[in-house]
Amino acid sequence: MSMKIPNLWIIDDDPMSSFYIKRLAELGELANIITIYNTAQGAIDYLLHHKKTGEHLPDIILLDIYMPEVDGWEFLNQLKMIEDQLIKKAAIYIISSSNHPRDMNRAGTIPEVRSYFQKPVTLEVLKDMVSTFMPKQ
Repeated sequence: MSMKIPNLWIIDDDPMSSFYIKRLAELGELANIITIYNTAQGAIDYLLHHKKTGEHLPDIILLDIYMPEVDGWEFLNQLKMIEDQLIKKAAIYIISSSNHPRDMNRAGTIPEVRSYFQKPVTLEVLKDMVSTFMPKQ
Protein backbone atom coordinates (compact mmCIF):
# COMPACT_ATOMS: atom_id res chain seq x y z
CA MET A 1 0.00 0.00 0.00
CA SER A 2 1.62 3.21 -1.11
CA MET A 3 1.30 6.41 0.84
CA LYS A 4 0.31 9.61 -0.90
CA ILE A 5 1.19 13.09 0.17
CA PRO A 6 -1.74 15.54 0.05
CA ASN A 7 -0.10 18.26 -2.05
CA LEU A 8 2.84 18.29 -4.44
CA TRP A 9 3.94 21.50 -6.15
CA ILE A 10 6.16 21.74 -9.20
CA ILE A 11 7.64 25.19 -9.81
CA ASP A 12 9.34 25.22 -13.19
CA ASP A 13 9.15 27.55 -16.18
CA ASP A 14 9.74 24.66 -18.61
CA PRO A 15 6.35 23.13 -19.47
CA MET A 16 7.88 19.92 -20.82
CA SER A 17 9.80 19.37 -17.61
CA SER A 18 6.76 20.11 -15.41
CA PHE A 19 4.55 17.84 -17.47
CA TYR A 20 7.10 15.03 -17.30
CA ILE A 21 7.47 15.27 -13.52
CA LYS A 22 3.69 15.51 -13.05
CA ARG A 23 3.21 12.41 -15.21
CA LEU A 24 5.77 10.47 -13.17
CA ALA A 25 4.12 11.54 -9.92
CA GLU A 26 0.72 10.48 -11.27
CA LEU A 27 2.05 7.14 -12.47
CA GLY A 28 3.65 6.55 -9.09
CA GLU A 29 0.46 7.72 -7.35
CA LEU A 30 2.58 9.92 -5.10
CA ALA A 31 0.22 12.81 -4.38
CA ASN A 32 -3.49 13.57 -4.18
CA ILE A 33 -3.07 16.99 -5.75
CA ILE A 34 -0.26 17.99 -8.11
CA THR A 35 -0.03 21.67 -8.92
CA ILE A 36 2.27 23.19 -11.52
CA TYR A 37 3.43 26.81 -11.30
CA ASN A 38 5.31 28.07 -14.31
CA THR A 39 6.44 31.15 -12.37
CA ALA A 40 7.87 31.33 -8.88
CA GLN A 41 5.93 34.56 -8.30
CA GLY A 42 2.65 32.74 -8.90
CA ALA A 43 3.56 30.24 -6.20
CA ILE A 44 4.58 32.99 -3.74
CA ASP A 45 1.32 34.86 -4.36
CA TYR A 46 -0.66 31.71 -3.70
CA LEU A 47 1.23 31.06 -0.46
CA LEU A 48 0.58 34.62 0.71
CA HIS A 49 -3.14 34.34 0.04
CA HIS A 50 -3.59 30.86 1.54
CA LYS A 51 -1.07 30.84 4.37
CA LYS A 52 -3.67 29.82 6.97
CA THR A 53 -5.42 27.10 4.99
CA GLY A 54 -3.18 24.09 5.51
CA GLU A 55 -4.96 21.73 3.14
CA HIS A 56 -4.14 24.04 0.23
CA LEU A 57 -0.47 24.42 1.09
CA PRO A 58 2.17 22.13 -0.42
CA ASP A 59 3.80 19.27 1.45
CA ILE A 60 6.61 18.96 -1.06
CA ILE A 61 7.84 21.59 -3.52
CA LEU A 62 9.97 20.58 -6.50
CA LEU A 63 11.77 23.78 -7.40
CA ASP A 64 13.68 24.69 -10.53
CA ILE A 65 16.35 27.33 -9.91
CA TYR A 66 16.87 28.91 -13.31
CA MET A 67 13.67 30.74 -14.23
CA PRO A 68 13.07 34.20 -15.70
CA GLU A 69 12.10 37.11 -13.41
CA VAL A 70 11.85 35.39 -10.01
CA ASP A 71 14.26 32.46 -9.97
CA GLY A 72 14.39 29.58 -7.50
CA TRP A 73 16.88 31.34 -5.22
CA GLU A 74 14.65 34.39 -4.99
CA PHE A 75 11.65 32.12 -4.34
CA LEU A 76 13.54 30.63 -1.40
CA ASN A 77 14.38 34.13 -0.10
CA GLN A 78 10.75 35.20 -0.29
CA LEU A 79 9.58 31.95 1.27
CA LYS A 80 11.94 32.52 4.21
CA MET A 81 10.29 35.89 4.83
CA ILE A 82 6.78 34.46 5.06
CA GLU A 83 7.60 30.99 6.36
CA ASP A 84 6.61 31.63 9.97
CA GLN A 85 3.17 32.83 8.82
CA LEU A 86 2.47 29.58 6.98
CA ILE A 87 0.38 27.02 8.83
CA LYS A 88 2.30 24.21 7.10
CA LYS A 89 5.96 23.99 6.09
CA ALA A 90 6.90 22.30 2.83
CA ALA A 91 9.88 20.09 2.16
CA ILE A 92 11.76 21.65 -0.75
CA TYR A 93 13.74 19.72 -3.33
CA ILE A 94 15.65 21.50 -6.03
CA ILE A 95 15.36 19.93 -9.45
CA SER A 96 17.63 21.63 -11.92
CA SER A 97 19.35 21.02 -15.22
CA SER A 98 22.45 22.56 -13.63
CA ASN A 99 25.06 20.22 -12.19
CA HIS A 100 27.34 23.14 -11.32
CA PRO A 101 29.03 22.68 -7.94
CA ARG A 102 28.30 26.35 -7.17
CA ASP A 103 24.55 25.69 -7.35
CA MET A 104 24.76 22.46 -5.38
CA ASN A 105 26.85 24.11 -2.67
CA ARG A 106 24.51 27.07 -2.46
CA ALA A 107 21.53 24.75 -2.12
CA GLY A 108 23.37 22.98 0.68
CA THR A 109 23.52 26.21 2.70
CA ILE A 110 19.73 26.61 2.72
CA PRO A 111 18.13 24.64 5.57
CA GLU A 112 14.74 24.45 3.85
CA VAL A 113 16.22 22.57 0.89
CA ARG A 114 16.22 18.84 1.60
CA SER A 115 18.11 17.76 -1.48
CA TYR A 116 19.28 18.68 -4.97
CA PHE A 117 18.57 16.59 -8.05
CA GLN A 118 19.61 16.98 -11.61
CA LYS A 119 17.07 16.72 -14.40
CA PRO A 120 15.65 14.51 -15.64
CA VAL A 121 14.44 12.97 -12.39
CA THR A 122 13.22 9.40 -12.25
CA LEU A 123 10.19 7.88 -10.61
CA GLU A 124 12.54 6.23 -8.11
CA VAL A 125 13.88 9.62 -7.03
CA LEU A 126 10.34 10.96 -6.58
CA LYS A 127 9.29 7.87 -4.62
CA ASP A 128 12.30 8.30 -2.32
CA MET A 129 11.34 11.92 -1.67
CA VAL A 130 7.81 10.99 -0.74
CA SER A 131 8.84 8.04 1.42
CA THR A 132 11.37 10.09 3.40
CA PHE A 133 8.73 12.79 3.78
CA MET A 134 5.93 10.51 4.99
CA PRO A 135 5.65 9.89 8.72
CA LYS A 136 6.57 6.31 9.46
CA GLN A 137 3.48 4.23 10.16
